[in-house]
Amino acid sequence: MKFWRQRKDEELDTEIRNYIDEAIRDRLARGESPDEARANALREFGNVGLVKEVTRAMWGWASLERLGQDLRFGLRMLFKQPGFTLIAVLTLALGIGVNTALFTGFNLLLRPRPIKDPETIINLERRGGKSGSFSYAEYIALRDQAQSLSVWLPTYGDLFLLGETTTGVAPEVVEGTFVSEHYLSALGGQMRLGRFFSAEENRVAGREAVIVLSHRFWQRRFAGNPNIVGQSLLLNGKPFTVIGVTNPAFVGLAMEMPDLWAPLMMRSAMLSANTEDFHGAHPDWFGDPEAQWLRLHARLQPGRTFAEAQTELQALFSRLPRTEKNTEPKVTIELTPYSGQELRRESVRSTLALALSASGLVLLIACSNLANMLLARTAARQKEIGVRLALGASRSRVLRQLLTESLLLAGLGGVAGALLAWWSCELFMPGLLAHWDGRDFARMAMSVAPDWRVLSFAFLLTLLSGFAFGLIPALRATNPNLIAVIKDDSAAFGGRLARSWLRNGLVVVQVALCLMLLIPAGLLLRGLSKALAADPGFAAKNVLVVFYSLEHSGYDEPRAQVFHQQLQERLQYLPGVAKVSPSFSNVGRATIILPAERGVSEQRFEPAAFRRVSEDYFAAIGTSLAQGRDFTAEEARASAPVVIVSETTARQLWPNENPLGKTLRAERRLRNGDLKIELPAAQVIGIAHDAQTQKVGEIPQLFFYAPSLAQKWGIEASFLVRTTVEAAHMIELARKEAFALEPVLRLYAFTMEESIRGASDVSKTRNASDLTTGLGALALALAALGIYGVLAFSVAQRAREIGIRMALGARASSVQMLVVKQAMRLVALGIAVGLPCAIAVAHVLRSLLLGLSATDPIAYSGVALLLLIVALIASWAPAHRAAQVDPMIALRRQ
Repeated sequence: MKFWRQRKDEELDTEIRNYIDEAIRDRLARGESPDEARANALREFGNVGLVKEVTRAMWGWASLERLGQDLRFGLRMLFKQPGFTLIAVLTLALGIGVNTALFTGFNLLLRPRPIKDPETIINLERRGGKSGSFSYAEYIALRDQAQSLSVWLPTYGDLFLLGETTTGVAPEVVEGTFVSEHYLSALGGQMRLGRFFSAEENRVAGREAVIVLSHRFWQRRFAGNPNIVGQSLLLNGKPFTVIGVTNPAFVGLAMEMPDLWAPLMMRSAMLSANTEDFHGAHPDWFGDPEAQWLRLHARLQPGRTFAEAQTELQALFSRLPRTEKNTEPKVTIELTPYSGQELRRESVRSTLALALSASGLVLLIACSNLANMLLARTAARQKEIGVRLALGASRSRVLRQLLTESLLLAGLGGVAGALLAWWSCELFMPGLLAHWDGRDFARMAMSVAPDWRVLSFAFLLTLLSGFAFGLIPALRATNPNLIAVIKDDSAAFGGRLARSWLRNGLVVVQVALCLMLLIPAGLLLRGLSKALAADPGFAAKNVLVVFYSLEHSGYDEPRAQVFHQQLQERLQYLPGVAKVSPSFSNVGRATIILPAERGVSEQRFEPAAFRRVSEDYFAAIGTSLAQGRDFTAEEARASAPVVIVSETTARQLWPNENPLGKTLRAERRLRNGDLKIELPAAQVIGIAHDAQTQKVGEIPQLFFYAPSLAQKWGIEASFLVRTTVEAAHMIELARKEAFALEPVLRLYAFTMEESIRGASDVSKTRNASDLTTGLGALALALAALGIYGVLAFSVAQRAREIGIRMALGARASSVQMLVVKQAMRLVALGIAVGLPCAIAVAHVLRSLLLGLSATDPIAYSGVALLLLIVALIASWAPAHRAAQVDPMIALRRQ
């Protein structure tokens, strides 16, 4: 082995010499003098030589004997300086730990589901039709003809209302899934109590009212009652018999397990949330080819490939009769692997990229910090390294030893980081998933214990980090001025290193990277706080929102109209209620058309948002009118041709004119291509103050209010309740009144302030703000540590110079200022380098800023000031130490 390694080293040396000789000959042929040719060839060889030296150093690890020697010596050196080792390991543990923790969260989406052979399950999705689902007839046809798929798993998820017979107890909204009788056995699930559905119970539509409870729901709602099997539960007002409870590990195909499972054929017996049911036209879920409601999964036949299944299913699906009445493109079928399907969502991929990119910056800062620490450490070991090189040790041998120590540090930091990530995930992951994506971790029935993906990710980060922070210091340390080192001239190596561009450059990089995290964090925080503190254009305080749905209550349209009116009256007569207004619909979109007049042709403005409101809407929401008047009750009932526009809309449509009395028309194109006239020829009767009617922090450029339509009452409705007391105190009173009218009711009551804080755009901004703020704070702490380390090392290496300055009359304050100026220069340069990158990152996140400019000067100046303050704090201790240098002691140093 030794002879073979010696031959390899000799071959590498010969290759290096041949490379230099050939370069010299080429330059001599170009007319350069011998001295110039040799000097230029050696300079040209620099980068290639470094690669060969590093390659030779790593090749030496192939010998187990040499590797063992390097490891033993490296461990002795690390334990010899426990303070340095501890700080380095903790720094790296933070960098690797935060990256591994974030990856662990996303790894939950990658992990195989706790079901039998998840890699053989595929997801079928309809492309180009009305929905991604399939009709029951299509499912039967594909199931009976497909040869490449074995077990088919049709499902349909829905919300159920679990009724209560106890007076005053509100029903609970639970999640359920209609499944086939093969669902449990095909996925390898087991029962804890009772049994699963039989084929007979899934044969006749609407006949077998039986359910199976999930283990979690059984424990939470029924306290693990062993006698639950055989009991009757009310779902949507219909009695169902519990026939079993699943095993705790069984989740099913959904990312989060439902509360219960029901036979697929019971779908026809359950009231739907579709408006067709409300108006009495109940769809034939099993016979109507237009009723596309089934989600389809299936398992590949043994020996068949995914490509074969795709080809066969596409051919079968193309031959099925088409009955869709739309103008959409040709309908196709798409097969995708079931495993990892969550990562195919664009929102998940963008969140993953944002999180890992931000945490990657923290790791880069940690590596820069460690590189600086190793530079300082090798400077202290300059005599040892110089003597070894002078006594004949090859550069690759010393380089290998230093890299071994760096990788040992990285290994210790990687182990500590993985343990930190595991502990933090166990502690915080349930709350983070609920906060970020609204997921219930308990429903996922998954463990955050590291698997091979997490361990591989942590190992790769550890390896890359070891080379990232160890290679440059090792190369720098193994190229000293040997004569100066042997003479013990510290200024030749350590002093030069203290003032080198490399150490200062690493600090500049840390500050720049830190800025790339802190600027987005500052913008997001400022955008969030500014949007929530700004006047939304209406008085959100003391407004209660009562939303409810009659989808499970079995109401027809006449009964629903009566219920709406009775509930409005009950809410109006509650003590502490000032005004109640129905909120008929969400914001719609239309085109505003101004008729031709006085020689001006017809004008069109789009897209314009609008809302239909009642006569009490403005009083209930607290939006005042700048000009004109409100709708009357008669105008609201008759849907009179009148309209109220916002101030911004009035300025755009009629600049420098009085908009009152003007006429406009509004129309919109429906999905089927038909044109619907929202307002035939409406007169402007009022100008409302601008309000954030669509998105928090954003005033729409075109917005108008139209009188409500009587037929807008639907299966779902909501009321705005203006109160004279704290709105939160009225929630229970409103719930009692609603349930007194109808016990089987899905009801949500919350304050308008809660609605604003919980809006989807606000939640996205808050989540991104939490991520960047946490990582930015960690990056700032690491950058401060880096500034402190550079200044402390600089003061130690320049002790003699500082002593001379003080001996010549320099004051302590001047010496302190010298050190502080060095820190300020580094931070200022880091800000200058990182600012363009931070601006680019801010523009990527501008959709999350809630109307704030991506170049907001307050956020940028605040972050810059924060960095300068942190730099001042970090430089205080080294500056104070420099001012305490004794000139006599410093002058005696060699």
